[in-house]
Amino acid sequence: MDDVGYRVAFSRIRGIGPARFAKLVEYFGDAGSAWEASEKELTACLGPALTRSFCSERVKIDPEAELKDICQRGYRLLVPGERGYPPLLHHVHAPPFLLYQLGEFDFTDDLVTVAMVGTRRPTPYGRKVAREFARYLAREGIVVGSGMALGIDGESHRGALEGGGRTVAVLGSGLDVVYPSSHLDLARDITSSGGALITEYPPGTRARRENFPARNRILSGMSQGTLIVEAPEKSGTMITAGFALEQGREVMAVPGPVTSPMSRGTNILLSQGAYLVQGPKDVLVALGITVDEERQEDGGGERHDLTPEEKEILTHIDPVGVTREELLHLSGWEEGRLYRVLVGLELKGCIRQALGGKLCSC
Repeated sequence: MDDVGYRVAFSRIRGIGPARFAKLVEYFGDAGSAWEASEKELTACLGPALTRSFCSERVKIDPEAELKDICQRGYRLLVPGERGYPPLLHHVHAPPFLLYQLGEFDFTDDLVTVAMVGTRRPTPYGRKVAREFARYLAREGIVVGSGMALGIDGESHRGALEGGGRTVAVLGSGLDVVYPSSHLDLARDITSSGGALITEYPPGTRARRENFPARNRILSGMSQGTLIVEAPEKSGTMITAGFALEQGREVMAVPGPVTSPMSRGTNILLSQGAYLVQGPKDVLVALGITVDEERQEDGGGERHDLTPEEKEILTHIDPVGVTREELLHLSGWEEGRLYRVLVGLELKGCIRQALGGKLCSC
């Protein structure tokens, strides 16, 4: 029986995470010996309570059958030290002992990955920033990593795809349980465009709240830097920033309005020394990547034929869409001025009117 089959089996045991798996392998020599060990031997390593739990679950699991199932599903299995395993994860404390992957993407030493994360309830400003930054980074050959969640995560993945690049989604569930289900099409687009879905959870694992911190640790650990776009003061995004700091990665943040609760977390990070990012080029500078100053576009493809007023209004309009009433509230402008600027944006092909009367960015 191959070692990887036992790793698959261990991934199904509750309470055996990377740290305990490493302890077992150190004690018994390899995953197979640890799996086959007697209850007495396991107790000496894990203690009585965890050993009882392990043994009661072990009898229900056939490592060889588990491995066969994974192969039939077409998933890749990534093991530390072997081809395809994210190189930077080797340098974090207790790296995942096994990752499941869907997609042909290969992590290599020469790739630069940036994790982009943020709130599930972004403002139009946050959506626009995430989409444009990811688009720009993808065009520069950067791999965009995120967590497939609603909001900033989804916009980051989509922006990378629009930029013709590759994006990797780290899941807090099994590969066959994409969460949220509304992102099933996005997941297919990611894998069909050369990217990948990865997770440390075996097939059939549902997305649970307790899974997401571990998911976030992998996301920050596999990336050279983590970019926080919008985040409340208390959120999973801030936990991801904490992991990145512990792992010695660059933490970057996009400033937001002081009146916006969704920017409170990012502004706090900036006050604590996070790298200030005011445009996507700043991400490259933070990571020590040379920026081509002769490029015709800056900041994710910013248009140079727009007036300052048009640029300002465009920051409030995203692909999801906003109503004219919302724009009046967000801008604080009088009605005639707003409508005049909207006409100009429509003529320049920057916005379109969707069903229901909402205005969407193009």
